[in-house]
Amino acid sequence: MKIARWICFAFSMLLLVPQTVAAASYPTPVKVKLLPTATFLATVNGNYQLIDIKTKQVIPFTNPIVFSQTNGAVVATINGVSYTSTSGFLLDEVTRGEQHDVTISSIQQAGGTSAPVTYRGSFEITPGATAPNLFNTLDMEDYLKGVVPGEMPASWHKEALKAQAVAARSYAYAQLKNTSFLQMTVASQVYGGKSKEQAASTAAVNETAGVYATYQNEPISAYFHSSSGGNTENSENVWRSAVPYIRSVADPYDRHPSNPHYGWNTKVATSTVSSRFKLTNEQVVSLRVTQRTNAGSVQQVEATVYNAATGQKRVVQARPSFVSSSDAFRSFFGVSLKSIAFDVKGNANVKVKRADGSEQTVDHIAGYALQTTSGQTTIATGNASIRTENETMYYPTAPTEFTFTGNGWGHRLGMSQWGARSMAERGFTYDQILKHYYKGIEVKKIK
Repeated sequence: MKIARWICFAFSMLLLVPQTVAAASYPTPVKVKLLPTATFLATVNGNYQLIDIKTKQVIPFTNPIVFSQTNGAVVATINGVSYTSTSGFLLDEVTRGEQHDVTISSIQQAGGTSAPVTYRGSFEITPGATAPNLFNTLDMEDYLKGVVPGEMPASWHKEALKAQAVAARSYAYAQLKNTSFLQMTVASQVYGGKSKEQAASTAAVNETAGVYATYQNEPISAYFHSSSGGNTENSENVWRSAVPYIRSVADPYDRHPSNPHYGWNTKVATSTVSSRFKLTNEQVVSLRVTQRTNAGSVQQVEATVYNAATGQKRVVQARPSFVSSSDAFRSFFGVSLKSIAFDVKGNANVKVKRADGSEQTVDHIAGYALQTTSGQTTIATGNASIRTENETMYYPTAPTEFTFTGNGWGHRLGMSQWGARSMAERGFTYDQILKHYYKGIEVKKIK
């Protein structure tokens, strides 16, 4: 009898252990890696279950759940009680609900840690190098609701928002064919979760639900950028590979009256540029764009390098020794350039009279032989003394800084967002916008 009572007691205890139930399924699932702080709180709203991935045990919980990592294992703490798993935890949405969501206490952003951010869908918390990894899985359409307003202002024309929704949907789909998850940053697309959603952009997502930009019946990698600067570019002129639907197109629509990305300029010290060319006893005295495409994208930059100790000059090509692709020029010089549609000029430009009497404008005179008013010849270094009618001026023989000027913002591939806005305001529909920027595509619904 005692054995029978013990068996009955054990059986009753088993019945009290919560059992896992199938998690909600998403028609087109998207997995996004979020960037929480090392310790973060999850506050759940709706029908969710917390599961230890290793043991499959369902853990009863109340809000909030505190996640952290100790000795390579994820720790979930609920009301002061800690559960440790070397595999991590699932926080699954059991049934899909419009009002279901989870708020994460703090997410790392480019400008610092954010306030709490709310997300739709389910979550996976796994051990990371020093802190937990956090992945958010949800349906494509819900994902886009948190992407479109992060990539384009929700106040813009609906047809532009719809073009952005289809481009973002197509891009995400194409990327997920080659990777198991997307990033929440510009490395994939900016994803702000439910907290970022806006009514206008959500309507654009809903009205284009399931619609993709396709090439040969496959969703395309629909690259997009802020401003083309007047022309988009061929993919191989920016990165390396030729993509048949990413072709250069004239983009007069991009010059919207409110577009701030025309005529930008950025200054950088000569010492910074010299360090980027890995110079020690030499300095860059001249930078020149020596090759660009018909669309105006810089393909090669040439630096003239001067050694004051030896008086020797040499010419250095930026590509391929220092710059692997044209797009890398945007970050190579030690400053952030908005696009590769730029020109560059130093601050030592001067008009000189040559020995034969001709005049020439040069961008530096370091190392030149100069004749003084007394008839003596000297090699130009430092600041040159120049006598005018009224005063003596000192002018740098080599630039102390370079100024980059240009148009556009971004890689210039695919859809210009400012151009999409202008086209929408001029009466173009979202599919017409997409077909302008991506060549040879179809815009259609895929089930």
